[in-house]
Amino acid sequence: MLIFRYNFKYSQEAFFNIYTYSSFESFGTFTLLRPILFLLLAVALLLFIALLIPKIRMNLLNGFAVISLSVESVVVGIQVVYYHAIIVDEIGLSGDLVSLFLFLAIALFGLLKPLLYLLASRRNIFSKT
Repeated sequence: MLIFRYNFKYSQEAFFNIYTYSSFESFGTFTLLRPILFLLLAVALLLFIALLIPKIRMNLLNGFAVISLSVESVVVGIQVVYYHAIIVDEIGLSGDLVSLFLFLAIALFGLLKPLLYLLASRRNIFSKT
C-alpha cells in the first residue's frame, strides 16, 4: 500500500516561489531587462567617445551612421522600457527606477550624438577654408 505524505513546508516554498528564474527579481523590482539597457548605454558611450576623437570621427564615422545608430538605440530603449512595464504589470512587481534612469541616459546620448557630429563636422568644414 502506497502512503502519500504531504510535505507542507515544500508546498509553501513552491507556492511562494512561482518564478522559474530566481535572480530577475530583487527587492520587489523586476531587473531581468536591465542588462540590455546597460549594453545600449555602453554602446552609446563608446560612440560618443569616438565622436570626441577627431581621427576616429573623420575616418570611421559619417552622418548616416551616427544618426542611424542614435535612432536605433533610442527605439530599442523605448521598446525595452515598454515591455518592461508590461511584464512588471502582469507579474505584480514594482517598477525599476534604475532602468528608467538608464533609458533617460540612452535618450540623452541619442540626442547629443547627432548634434555633436553636426557641430564638429561644421567646424571642420569652416576651418578647412
